Amino acid sequence: MIFLALETATTRSSMAVFRDQTLLGFVECESNRSLTTQIIPTIHKLLGELSLTITDLQGLAVSIGPGTFTGLRVGLATMTAFRLALGLPLVGVSTLEGLAWNLPNSDLPILSTVSIRAEKMYWGRFRWENGLPVCAELDQIGQFSEVCAGLTEPTIILGDGCIRNQAILQSNDVLALQGPLDAIWPSAKGIGQAGWQLLKNEQWLPEGCTPRYVQPSYAEIGKV
Repeated sequence: MIFLALETATTRSSMAVFRDQTLLGFVECESNRSLTTQIIPTIHKLLGELSLTITDLQGLAVSIGPGTFTGLRVGLATMTAFRLALGLPLVGVSTLEGLAWNLPNSDLPILSTVSIRAEKMYWGRFRWENGLPVCAELDQIGQFSEVCAGLTEPTIILGDGCIRNQAILQSNDVLALQGPLDAIWPSAKGIGQAGWQLLKNEQWLPEGCTPRYVQPSYAEIGKV
C-alpha cells in the first residue's frame, strides 16, 4: 500500500510517503510560512519527486493530537478532503505515540512531550514490547519539572517539551535523558510507521471526527 502521512501538531510540520513500512520520501514544511498556503503544494511536490500523483495513493495517516489547535485542524481537514475526494481509508495517530515511533525498539522507556507553553506540556509514556510501543500513560497535561521529578527509571525524553526546557532537563539528567536530535521532533516518519499498523488492521477514523485537543481552545475557554 502506498500512503501519505502528515504531521501538523507542532510548529515543525512534515509529510512522508510510504509503501507499507518502507519510507519513500519525506519533507518538512517551512516553519516561517503559513501551513494552510503551503500544505497542498508541498504534498504535490513530494509526490512529483517520487513520480507519483495523488491518485496513486491508497491510504492516509494523520496526527490527531494533542498539539496546536490550528495545525491539527489544518492537517485533519486536508486529509479528510483527500479521503472524501479519493475514497481512501484514513487513520489517526496520537502525536505522542508517533513520537515513540521515532525510536523503534528502544531499550529504555520513552516520555513523549508536546509543549503547550513554558513548562506546561502534553505528555505520555511508552515502552517498546514485541516490536510495538505499549502505552503506560497517554494524553496527560503537566509541568515538565514535575513529570521529570516523578520518573523512577532512566527514560528518554522526546518532543518540543524537552527542547523548550533544556535547563530543567540538564538539572535532572540522572533519569531524564534527552533523545537524539534526529528523533526529537514529532515527524511524519513516526506517524507513518504507526499509521501503517492501523491501516493494515483497518482501524479507520470515523467520519466527522475532530482532533484530540485534550484541553479547550482559548476561544472555547472565553465562552465559559
